[in-house]
Amino acid sequence: MTRSSAQVIDDRALAAHGVRRIGDRPGLRSRERTSGEIILLSTNGGTSELHVDTVSAYPDHTVFAFVQAHALWSRLDGEPWVETAGGLVVAAQGITRRLRWAGAWRFVAALVPRSAVASFVPSLPPDATVYTERRLLDTSMQQFIDCLLDTDDKASAIEQYAIEQLVMEMSGAVLLDRIGGVSGQGSPHAVLRERAIAVIAQQCGDPALNPAQVAHEVQSSLRQLQLVFSESGNSVAAEIRRQRARLAHSLLVDSRYDVLSIDQIAQRAGFHSPMSMRRALDEAYQATPRALRATRRA
Repeated sequence: MTRSSAQVIDDRALAAHGVRRIGDRPGLRSRERTSGEIILLSTNGGTSELHVDTVSAYPDHTVFAFVQAHALWSRLDGEPWVETAGGLVVAAQGITRRLRWAGAWRFVAALVPRSAVASFVPSLPPDATVYTERRLLDTSMQQFIDCLLDTDDKASAIEQYAIEQLVMEMSGAVLLDRIGGVSGQGSPHAVLRERAIAVIAQQCGDPALNPAQVAHEVQSSLRQLQLVFSESGNSVAAEIRRQRARLAHSLLVDSRYDVLSIDQIAQRAGFHSPMSMRRALDEAYQATPRALRATRRA
């Protein structure tokens, strides 16, 4: 159930989110806030051990966790403990592991529907990744979530919607920033490709957007931009179609847009026809526009 304000939760409520304390050490200090399908959590404590299993609690969510710790070890079932570092943790398929903390620690997490962020990047990483070097985007996302969890103020309906959309957009941007940097290793081609995808993500609702316009926006020749995308097994046109499918999906699963017809959704998402939107949604989500609406209503 969506809560309009952040609240303190006990260990039992935290366990329902997939984070369970092991042993009899003092309890944790935790808070939660939900907005639509977004779940925000923070918890902190001293020397302790946790079992984290967001895969069972939220099988369709990607986890973005911001971890601060003096000393931290983790392990998978049947494997030895491994010392690890804090930082940004991105787990596209969720987290399932034991954590052992020494000294004071804290983590803040956003659980975001995987379907909402999957279209930002060509493919989601299969395993959880820890980024010890922080960047502006993920630091800003953490601060935003901290503010939402630290206040007891109730959110209005429009504020709830804004929180959900902002966290999803931030999550997608963090994925794009991190995965783009890893795959291109900071090369000029990787930078150009990231700039182009950012333009496409921002302007995909414009039906006039095409590969030539994207090349103009990033000050590149169309031939050069097509080459950069082909190196990652993609194309500029396919990226535009994928981002438009993402926008159409978000409109179709939001009840506030039920007043719009399928044709109007297609227009707002930048498609030239409902048929082209259907094909793009089938490619990205294996679903039709009406099926997406029917599933959400169910």
